[in-house]
Amino acid sequence: MLSSNMMFYLPLLLALLISTTTSDTCCQDRVVLGDWFVAHGSPDLLEEPIPPLVDYVKTNPYDDPSNPPPSPDVYCAMQWSNTTDPATGLRKYRLKNFDSEAAAKSANFSITHKGHCGSCSTLQDLGVYIRQNLTDSTRRCGMEGIISSEWQHECLREIGFSEECITIWAYNIINTRSNCFWVCMWSNVTKEPFNKPDGSLNDCLQCDEDKSGPNFKYFSGRTRRNSGIPSAIKRPDSQRYYMEHCYWYGDL
Repeated sequence: MLSSNMMFYLPLLLALLISTTTSDTCCQDRVVLGDWFVAHGSPDLLEEPIPPLVDYVKTNPYDDPSNPPPSPDVYCAMQWSNTTDPATGLRKYRLKNFDSEAAAKSANFSITHKGHCGSCSTLQDLGVYIRQNLTDSTRRCGMEGIISSEWQHECLREIGFSEECITIWAYNIINTRSNCFWVCMWSNVTKEPFNKPDGSLNDCLQCDEDKSGPNFKYFSGRTRRNSGIPSAIKRPDSQRYYMEHCYWYGDL
């Protein structure tokens, strides 16, 4: 029979076990794994055929009120190629949309996120998402964008995003600035927590979610939530796709 002390610690131990076994980084150091994917996952290493939305977002999707289009219930998956890039010696890889997890596994692909592949689905962008909390850093880029769009672009590049991914982040920031400027300025000035006491988003984040979220999710493909990556912003478990990113090769 368990003692009262053991009964107290058992839930904590179980929680630790669950968080370890379902770790999105396969129990690897977050920064080390993220840096590996950034270094080995450039869009230049993608092999044809490349999914159509894995590209630059060439026009502002927020200008078209009919956006976003319906999003298919699919999975974006990757597979390493045996071909190497002659300039870098790095292995090339493929991205492909699958109707189910089972179909991806049957084709020897690894799921990289739920939903269709988009402009941020590359492994370089996966690495960026894994290795850092993006909320504060992208918010800083948005503040720099008030002064200069070039500064904003360079800020996003310094975070590590691919040029393809930067395009949708830039449009997202511009749209949020246009629709949520004052509520977000107040949130920044008062250093408002990301979540209210009841767990809901603060007004700035909720505005961004409502006004910019749908187009961002569609055109970016990858988000932290659909890649199983934890965030400083608390979200309901139902919004997160739990998965692991265990598909590196060689040494980290």
